[in-house]
Amino acid sequence: MFDFKKLYGVFVDDAMEKVVELEDGLLQLEKSPHDREVVDTIFRAAHTIKGSSGTLGLDGISRFTHVMEEVLDLVRQEELDPDKELVNVLLEATDMIKEMVESVASEAEFDFSRCEDLMRRMDGLREKGTTREFKIIFIPAPDLFRRGIDPAIVLDDIKSVGEVLSVKADTDAVPRLSDMNPEDLYVRWDILLRATKDEAEIRKVFEFVEEGSEIRIIPVQAAEEDVPYIGQMLVEEGVVKAEDVSEALKSQKKLGEILVEQGKATSGEIENVLKKQSRRKVDSFKNAVSSTIRIDLKKLDHLINIVGEMVITHSMFHQALWGNGNGNVVSEKLEVIFSQLQRIGKEIQESAMSLRMLPVGEVFHRFTRLVRELSKDKDKEIELIISGEETELDKGVLEKITDPLVHLIRNAIDHGIESPQERTAAGKPAKGTIHLSAFQLGDAVYIEIEDDGRGLDNDKILRKAIEKGFISPDAVPSDEQIPNLIFMPGFSTAEKVTDISGRGVGMDVVKRNIEALNGKISIRSAPGKGTVMSIKLPLTLAIIDGLTVLVGDEIYVLPISSVVESLRPERKNVKTLNERGEVINVRGEYIPLLRLHELLDITPWKRDPWEAIVVVTMHEGRKYCFMVDDLIGQQQVVIKSLGTAMPGVCDIAGGTILGDGRVALVLDVPGLVEMATRHVTC
Repeated sequence: MFDFKKLYGVFVDDAMEKVVELEDGLLQLEKSPHDREVVDTIFRAAHTIKGSSGTLGLDGISRFTHVMEEVLDLVRQEELDPDKELVNVLLEATDMIKEMVESVASEAEFDFSRCEDLMRRMDGLREKGTTREFKIIFIPAPDLFRRGIDPAIVLDDIKSVGEVLSVKADTDAVPRLSDMNPEDLYVRWDILLRATKDEAEIRKVFEFVEEGSEIRIIPVQAAEEDVPYIGQMLVEEGVVKAEDVSEALKSQKKLGEILVEQGKATSGEIENVLKKQSRRKVDSFKNAVSSTIRIDLKKLDHLINIVGEMVITHSMFHQALWGNGNGNVVSEKLEVIFSQLQRIGKEIQESAMSLRMLPVGEVFHRFTRLVRELSKDKDKEIELIISGEETELDKGVLEKITDPLVHLIRNAIDHGIESPQERTAAGKPAKGTIHLSAFQLGDAVYIEIEDDGRGLDNDKILRKAIEKGFISPDAVPSDEQIPNLIFMPGFSTAEKVTDISGRGVGMDVVKRNIEALNGKISIRSAPGKGTVMSIKLPLTLAIIDGLTVLVGDEIYVLPISSVVESLRPERKNVKTLNERGEVINVRGEYIPLLRLHELLDITPWKRDPWEAIVVVTMHEGRKYCFMVDDLIGQQQVVIKSLGTAMPGVCDIAGGTILGDGRVALVLDVPGLVEMATRHVTC
């Protein structure tokens, strides 16, 4: 027989995707309770988890999700209103499903008794929405007319709690005319009602006529509904334990066994059908995931490393072929072969790198729930707006950026967004906004967390920094530098510690974690308008196209994505402006000149720009000219981390091995610009 455990890995991957769909859908349902498409999406996600878990014999998950599915089905049929209570319960149920699936992934035992309370609460929701039929016997008090109450009004009010299927007046109790009191009421009514309300809600219709009247509300299927709860009643009354009921249910005979005992089928026939059923289940589940393949991340990383070695070998081959300096090609045929190798290698590289890329939306949408829960805890109204979720990042980067983003969003909720009262007093909408966005620019991805809150208090930050000894009292940092002081270890301006943020730890860790990914974080803030936390991350951690340049005796690599052009300026176009320093006139545009040898503190071969080469680069929409001694050429390079060899250096992105075996440093253009224009210490 097929071992279903072989498919557990596929189930876990698929189920976790559906859990994300459930959570996202429920949060969307809270905002748009009548959006049928959202309801259908949630229902399909629950149905898929129920079906696939049942197929693999994961009965606990299947039973739990089945209850959730039934609640959602009532919402689909518009018999149950998706109010806040329902969304809260189903979000908790989603969290529980996630834990169950994680236990399957880790092959750990899951305590299903933890599900009982949630299942009872979902049953309660289901009962609120389940359409049931009730027989109502209404025998009004004889003096109802004398009290000024018309029973016809009561009969009409019943329509407010459900659909009246039939009303039958029973006149058997009406006496002979000679015995009748015209002020007394002798008629009784039998009413058949279909409703989603419970008995207590229906009884409220009769609360003004209850005195002296007889009102019986009987569920039509009451007798049938008593049967499934016998086990529960036995446990409640202490007759048996819950385990006894479970064992008794397990011992009930299966359909096949009953049919064999009755002589309706043979055991062989039953066995054959069971085998066919098993095969169909496997085929059904396999077909659902046939378009995907699970790859061990270690194997993928190994492939990336091999591609990196291929790029280095390619450079070495290039060097051996053309590096003799005479410009002669060994043969035209070899040149064609080399071109083909270059093309194929680039395709393999791009294909291999794309396997590791994932849309940031997989992480971004997790924060919708976080913002919802934390804003509720802080009694604030906050909406999270997400954009650019289709932007892709390396899987490794995406996993490691999640914790820093959580901390920054928590800070925005706790410290950035004001209370509704403060916002209203300041002329702002009561509801605050956090905008989480991502976009690609060159070979980098930018993630920004922008809030429309109170902004940062630069004066307060500066006072605290001086008080803690982070900067000297004589220091005069710029308005752009002051906000970045919050990344100093132990820095906090919070007046009280909260369970969300403000403990004086964390922001330095955020910066350190981002820098460990070769990323950078910066802050822009305006008092009363809000704060923007901007994170720059490398698109990939492995291979880039680079321009190799010579500065003194050293070779450096500039990322091609930052390079606009290179040129040797005429002497008349090199000028010094008082307010901008050295600039070069490039076709009428004055561009700042940055001498790379000064920034890197090395001795150059050429000191005059008109004798050297300048490389025009672009950073954040502005151009900068880097002066170098010479250009070597363009090639793909594999970036290797320098680890702890060069800690705290902001102008170096990593190292690489060139085709001739020499090691070159890969320069970080934003870091160089920051060093030159802001005179900061990295």
